[in-house]
Amino acid sequence: MDELYRKLLAQLEEGQDTVLAFITEGDGSIPRTTGAYMLVGREGRIFGTIGGGNLEYQAVLHAQELVQEKKSEYREYDLGTGEGKGLGMVCGGRVKVYFYFMNGAHGEAESLAQALAAQEQYRSYWIFFALDGTGIRVLEKEAWEMLPAAQEKAGHCRILELDGKTYYAEEFCYDGKVYLFGGGHLAQELVPVLHHLDFCCIVLDDREEYVDKALFPDAGQTMLVDFTKLDEILSIRKNDYLVIVTRGHRCDADAEAFALRTGASYIGVVGSRRKTKYVREKLEAQGFTGEQLDSVYAPIGIEIGSETPAEIAISIAAQLIQIRSAKTGKRKGAHPALHT
Repeated sequence: MDELYRKLLAQLEEGQDTVLAFITEGDGSIPRTTGAYMLVGREGRIFGTIGGGNLEYQAVLHAQELVQEKKSEYREYDLGTGEGKGLGMVCGGRVKVYFYFMNGAHGEAESLAQALAAQEQYRSYWIFFALDGTGIRVLEKEAWEMLPAAQEKAGHCRILELDGKTYYAEEFCYDGKVYLFGGGHLAQELVPVLHHLDFCCIVLDDREEYVDKALFPDAGQTMLVDFTKLDEILSIRKNDYLVIVTRGHRCDADAEAFALRTGASYIGVVGSRRKTKYVREKLEAQGFTGEQLDSVYAPIGIEIGSETPAEIAISIAAQLIQIRSAKTGKRKGAHPALHT
């Protein structure tokens, strides 16, 4: 989502009229759900997608017309097939797309900058798009929770009334940081992927050359540590993710022993089944129970036949998406990383 904000801000700073198209409602079989965003200018699509195919093609054409006309508009699309059945797509569902025209006249740049700042600092926030095309609002978590609408269990994307105006509203939340114990080749592949998925990554290693910020420009922080003294320097929350990808069995065991004492919601350890068995036996000897050890994802990641560090990174990222979705209760399209 941060890339979308940057591109929108660049368009506004350059004085370019722009339409932001996004799905606000959908039912049946549809290629993307609520919260899918697409940025369109005079020359066509700039960034993002609302599902591809004929839906996106027609939406881009309509957005270009609205750029010329300088107006916002709601439109519903029937994705059915056959004669007289809308766009002739096999999906068969229906979606409502809002086309928000902006040229900065309603202070959108300030709100987008506020949202971008929250995004970059992994602060939870709500963004509100006025459905009459007259402005964008951003409320961070604390301010949102003071509103009556926050008490309604209506999901992470919704249409609501706020101060007498109708908005499409969406929540962007960050439930925990990802601590990567080990800064080797796997971590170097994994951090950019997780950053793109809006996970905040902290990389820790006991080798100075593997916590060089140049290796991890996308990491929120890098730390030189002693794996036997992690208790002295880290304060882990329940919602954090602990990913153990150190250089060897001993460091893995030290990091996993620390992790098991934290109560973190996710602990994953890379390695072969033989290595996993070795570390488990060592931890059992330290007094950790079978129930505790069974809670660890080891070997880490979803089984996709991965072999290279890049492939393993994808399997780990997929598992973290799965865990995050289960924790937050969000459906597939609700998270910012799946919008753009």
